[in-house]
Amino acid sequence: MSILLDAAYLAGAVAASPLLVYKALTSEKYRTGYRERLGGVAPRGGQEPCVWVHAVSVGEMNLVAALVEGLERERGEWEVVLSAATNTGMAVARKRYAEHQAFYFPLDLSWVVRKAMGRIRPGLILLVELELWPNFLGEARRRGVPVAIVNGRVSDRSLPRYRRLRPLVARWLDRVSLFCVQNETYGERLAELGAARDRIVVTGNMKFDACPDTAPTARDEALAASFGLAADQPLLVGGCTWPGEDEALLDAYRALRGDVPGLRLLLAPRQADRFEPVEQLIRSDGLPCVRRTALRAGEAPAASPDAVILLDTMGELARVYGLARVAFVGGSLTPHGGHATMEPSGLARPVVFGPHTENFRDVNEELLAHDAARRVADADELEQTLRQLLTDPAEADALGRRARQVVDHHRGATRRTLDALARFLNTPSTKGA
Repeated sequence: MSILLDAAYLAGAVAASPLLVYKALTSEKYRTGYRERLGGVAPRGGQEPCVWVHAVSVGEMNLVAALVEGLERERGEWEVVLSAATNTGMAVARKRYAEHQAFYFPLDLSWVVRKAMGRIRPGLILLVELELWPNFLGEARRRGVPVAIVNGRVSDRSLPRYRRLRPLVARWLDRVSLFCVQNETYGERLAELGAARDRIVVTGNMKFDACPDTAPTARDEALAASFGLAADQPLLVGGCTWPGEDEALLDAYRALRGDVPGLRLLLAPRQADRFEPVEQLIRSDGLPCVRRTALRAGEAPAASPDAVILLDTMGELARVYGLARVAFVGGSLTPHGGHATMEPSGLARPVVFGPHTENFRDVNEELLAHDAARRVADADELEQTLRQLLTDPAEADALGRRARQVVDHHRGATRRTLDALARFLNTPSTKGA
């Protein structure tokens, strides 16, 4: 099977090589980390047993913070290392977990994963959400290293693809020792795809635990000052935006400024390669734009009264949500499945999102059921809803308080996950050598 997989991977790489070369020449994210992606990670020096945590990108890397802290606190004899698949995820890993070894996840070629696993020597591997790489899972089994899925889910979008490949997916799922899933629905989907029911445990969604548990009224005054925001100045935040959503927010901002004195807009594009295009979009609309990096470096004046703020950094959006009078969560007005609404909700901020929220359907439906968020159908309804919330602070505050209550109700998934993993952690292991 490994030989067939390797041949398929290599054939695909050859077919896609012109595109890959072009992307490598035109985008930095396609030409970094290849030594590690090809298995050349730095050998782990210590002899302690090791937990390898793989989190694909920024969102997953942030949500494992409480899990990593729990492992450090309760299983100090185990070393924790982290891997990511994207440049942005790696940037967060190296900044947020600076005391831990962090590296790019290996390509799923048999000799590559063998080399990487031999250098890391894990005793337990934790894959966040659902990362099924056949050669990687096969190599873990060959070495006797248990693999657990944490914060597991099978999205509406991926389920049909997995169903079409069910015989293969069932084989891959059999190589996983434990599935810690977000809810019963995801557990049933995994069982349908071939996962053993006795390996499935509903632990909840760790994204709720990643939300700040500080007082929701607390305000990061230093951050507000760096943006040139006065006390109580209204800020509209567009988080994790995609093309089409920035335009809708800019249109709404222009329409609302006359009715909401002092209103500012902050845009946080989902992908780093969109920072420059979004800045050009803002300026082409006749609005001044100031980048977060320029403010932080002292290269731009903080107090520009009508400048749109462009958040061109990674890992700061959660802090920024804390300054929002209203937060729009992107990937939802356009069909990208939506992004996590828990962070602004946990900060008691009123949240608005579009109709496309398949990736977080359960969470958003619960927010809506508790009158703790607003869903809009299109750009026109977005403007109307933002107008209502920005001109009625009492209603906006009540919405935010109810959102915080929903988040608080669901905390505890990390604790349940650690308890479920205890069977693998009670006896220190050096498997994988």
